[in-house]
Amino acid sequence: MADAIVTTVTISTIDYYVYALTADPVADADAFWGARLGEAATAWAAASDDDKKKALVMASDWIDRSTDWTGTVTVEGQPRDWPRDGATNQCTGESITDGTVPYALAEATFWLAGEIIVDPSIVDSSGEGSNIKKVEAGSAKVTYFSSTQGGATDTRLPTTANDYLKCFSASSTSIIAPSGSGDDEDSHFCEDDWRRSEGFS
Repeated sequence: MADAIVTTVTISTIDYYVYALTADPVADADAFWGARLGEAATAWAAASDDDKKKALVMASDWIDRSTDWTGTVTVEGQPRDWPRDGATNQCTGESITDGTVPYALAEATFWLAGEIIVDPSIVDSSGEGSNIKKVEAGSAKVTYFSSTQGGATDTRLPTTANDYLKCFSASSTSIIAPSGSGDDEDSHFCEDDWRRSEGFS
């Protein structure tokens, strides 16, 4: 799989830097959304080139400001957080070639740009999870067996974008394991256990 790049889009005679696969980020994103279904794919196809460029800029900005990466920038003062040196793929433990941009950066940018076209206000959402165990309102009550990700180290990116980028992030997220309580002791389960659908003998 080819590496991504940092290139520019021009809006009102001003160049802005975005993550992409080629020197034509709009065409790259057109191809990405052309292979997908849903509201964002439809909205992307109907958007003007100018709005697509703006969405790509917003997406690239959001990715950089929301993620703590491994490694260090290749050149001090470069316009984007990538390319980087000394970065690691946290999912495989492999080193990322210095001065390169992982393909996933472009994919996350295209995905976020499509979601921004649908609703630009999403860039202002916190995206943080919740460790709430129980919610009550009058006679209505909901108790969660497992909590979602939450905490100061969580990314503010939507889940899908985070899925694209999680292997390159230096940040950790806190997942509090669920527990079931009895009369005299609590039983705790690791994440591997409570996600299973089969019983244990």
